[in-house]
Amino acid sequence: MTTATSTDLHFHLAPWLQDAIRLAVPLGGYLRLRVRLRGNTLHILCETSCPTEKEEITQAILRRMRRQPPPVQLLAPTPGITIHRLIVYGRLRQEKKSLWLSLIPLGQSSPSSNPETFQLNRKNQARLGYPQAIAQYLSQNLSQLGISIRVETQTLANTAPHQGQQRLWITCECDYSPDYGLLTESLVQRLRELEIKGFRDGAIRCQIRGEEKPEWLLWVDLTPPDVMLRQWGQWGDPEAIAQILTQAFQAHPLTIRAAVTDAVLSLECILAPNISLAQAHILKTIQDILDVLAPQGLQRALIRAKSAPHNEELWHSEWPLPGDQPGVHHDSPGQLAQQGDLEAWRFLLQRCLNPDLTRRLATGGIHITLRQKDDTLYIMTEAIACPPQMATLKAIATLFRHLEPHPFSRLKVYGRRSGQSKALWQQSLKFNTITPARTSPQTPTETALSPVETDPSLSPLECFNQGARNLLQRSRLWQPIPDNCGLVLHQGESERNVFSPQRRWRVACLWLLGGILVTAQTDWLAGQWLRRDLAQPQSVSMSQTDPATRSEVLDAQLPVTNWPTTAPKAIAHPLTSPYPSFDNPLLDEKLALYQERIAKNGVPDVLIIGSSRALRGLDPLALQMALTEKGYPPLDIFNFGINGATVQIFDLLLRQILPPEQLPQLIILADGARAFNSGRQDLTYELMTRSPGFQALEAGTFSQLLSQDIPKHQAITSVVPDLEQITTQWLGKISQVYDQRQFFKERFFDETLAPFHTWVSTAEAASPMISTESGQQFNLDGFLPLDRRFIPETYYQNHTQVTGNYDGDYAAFNLRGTQHETFLELLDHFESHQIHLVFLNQPLTDYYLDPVRLDYERQFRQYFRQLANRDKLDFVDFVHQQAWQGRYEWFSDPSHLNQFGAAQVAQELAKVSTIPWPQRTSD
Repeated sequence: MTTATSTDLHFHLAPWLQDAIRLAVPLGGYLRLRVRLRGNTLHILCETSCPTEKEEITQAILRRMRRQPPPVQLLAPTPGITIHRLIVYGRLRQEKKSLWLSLIPLGQSSPSSNPETFQLNRKNQARLGYPQAIAQYLSQNLSQLGISIRVETQTLANTAPHQGQQRLWITCECDYSPDYGLLTESLVQRLRELEIKGFRDGAIRCQIRGEEKPEWLLWVDLTPPDVMLRQWGQWGDPEAIAQILTQAFQAHPLTIRAAVTDAVLSLECILAPNISLAQAHILKTIQDILDVLAPQGLQRALIRAKSAPHNEELWHSEWPLPGDQPGVHHDSPGQLAQQGDLEAWRFLLQRCLNPDLTRRLATGGIHITLRQKDDTLYIMTEAIACPPQMATLKAIATLFRHLEPHPFSRLKVYGRRSGQSKALWQQSLKFNTITPARTSPQTPTETALSPVETDPSLSPLECFNQGARNLLQRSRLWQPIPDNCGLVLHQGESERNVFSPQRRWRVACLWLLGGILVTAQTDWLAGQWLRRDLAQPQSVSMSQTDPATRSEVLDAQLPVTNWPTTAPKAIAHPLTSPYPSFDNPLLDEKLALYQERIAKNGVPDVLIIGSSRALRGLDPLALQMALTEKGYPPLDIFNFGINGATVQIFDLLLRQILPPEQLPQLIILADGARAFNSGRQDLTYELMTRSPGFQALEAGTFSQLLSQDIPKHQAITSVVPDLEQITTQWLGKISQVYDQRQFFKERFFDETLAPFHTWVSTAEAASPMISTESGQQFNLDGFLPLDRRFIPETYYQNHTQVTGNYDGDYAAFNLRGTQHETFLELLDHFESHQIHLVFLNQPLTDYYLDPVRLDYERQFRQYFRQLANRDKLDFVDFVHQQAWQGRYEWFSDPSHLNQFGAAQVAQELAKVSTIPWPQRTSD
């Protein structure tokens, strides 16, 4: 039997490739092929019932490949990316480890079975500028990350003589947004080490499949390292000269060190013992190189030859350099910079901002662009990562301080990432004369750099910043203290020690007293305004367009009771649990909390389970109050939602971890189709199966632990008196607004900042989402409330919109696999113990329900219709109710509800008459 499946894309092996592998397997033997396309690498797993030989399958593929007309088609249909490598694995049926692995490089007329020879040839072709070879070389380390490489070339005009005539465009295509720092530096280093000839620069762009615009763009300097060294050597940089001279003797055990003192280039030549080089040959080679370089400002060269390892001087020599005579090479870079030579300034800035020459040669370092307008010098600094602002400014300040006087009265420094059009930071600096504190009449004044004063040439933001600095200075609490580099961070000419320590404390106390009075007055006025607003009758319903808070919505919908509208926060850490861990902090925390609730209050009346869509999407307190409104007694409801949970995890929790006597008679499974997808890899469940808790389950010892009483010293404390809690209670007593701060914020934004509603929404959308990692506090009823609201216009400015075709939760969508079989076992378990299960298909937005996902949801709905003969199973579908799909204020993201939507779901679920809600609470 021969099958071919793909775990990532809907591709199958080409017929000729399937036939080649099948013919290499013994006749009648079992063969199963699995295909995975990662980046530019195609992986094929050959699973057989008898051992196979690596050479037989490899040679069979190579023979059939040579017969195929170029380009060779490996997959059907043909993917949109080029496949550079083919990796074939062989293993026995039902085994986890491979017996052998074979790498087959592609992209040449006659594929070679020797990968090392092929890689050497391919690297040589890449250095000559062949795009296909460059793409293959760069993709070697990126294919395992699912990133494919495409290379194109562009011809440029008006390039310098030492620069290439072409630009290299490198496109990284992937299904997700990779980490910028993880991808760029290694890719740039690998690209620059090729030393590609004929290219001036390169541009790397990250393209998410299905998106129109690239995720980011990076400019790369492709100037070869030897050209960079020669450029710095011509400016007289000793480290660059030393590397150039050492490379000239790379065939001999000889090392050269260089230093510059008073326009004299001092060379130290370390000779290995028994070296065959003559003194005349060494001198002639070095003199020829220095004559060609003609280092700027160096007048003489002095060389001393020493023997290793004793450092004994063998001989020395001295001779004049081209800079010894008056002319273009006589002045040093510093002297030229003082005369206004921009190229000299560019070299000096590059040298001070790139102290590590090796790193600059590997990555291109920090690139400098200069522009001059009148007496203002504009400096743009850019690199793979944006240069740090303060470190860059201090280095530039030090350089300009040492090169006084010079023709510039003002600097404007910018920093950005290479490839960006706008600067990430900018700082305007000017030269003024300040008098240090406690200077004598004979002490000369010192020139320093300070931010420029506010003038019409600055942007409005810069004007505001300068005005704020001046205002703080006039308060006489901040003084213009220069740092050790002469960079003045605040402007002014007053002395450093204006106030004595006693007077400073007095001023600080006055400011503190004034702040307390202003805060108290503001709180009183806000309380009066809020009390007047709350006194007006309002009619609020759950279907309102803009719900405020969880408590406000519930209070407006349901009758006033003595119950709190926000459950207390739980403080439960896995380390406090007496049970073995399942390597899932949230499951460990909730299991410990659930056991304590049972020990105190008994088994809950209703249990909610599911993934994050249940954890954040169904509020137990809102459901309890909605049912109370309909005449039911106050039910004890617990939310056992776990991030990333699937049917296998539901079964692990309800059928294996918790004994039947700890389960209520009604369980609500609030989730969706992706929890039932057997086609994707269930990573969360696989991690749990390797945990100590799962091992205890298999050994039969976990149920014994659950039956034991929880030790007192390990019991979970629901209320822990701490500083934050005491402060909150104190503020609630003395403040008129603190208890209603959420309502006050909403009313203030609605009435006062109405013209800036778009800006406020953008700020909310940019705030980080609450995660449910270990340490995240959820309510004591297990519910995690989120108040963030889904605003499509701003959400997709910060998040990539992934379509159903590329959603890993729906990969290889299959409702008849392992998850289905586990669900049937779970249903049989419920029926044997008379437990009723309600499956709640949680609502989704129309942004999430694209045609692909809608088709999967229709299949899922049909799947539950086929289970309608089950007596203890109800199916409540909110996905296909269009009234939910456009209510974005009830969602925190396209597929998860927030606390307002969770309350609305609870309200609507309580109206379902077919659900057998308990008539009394558990004892």
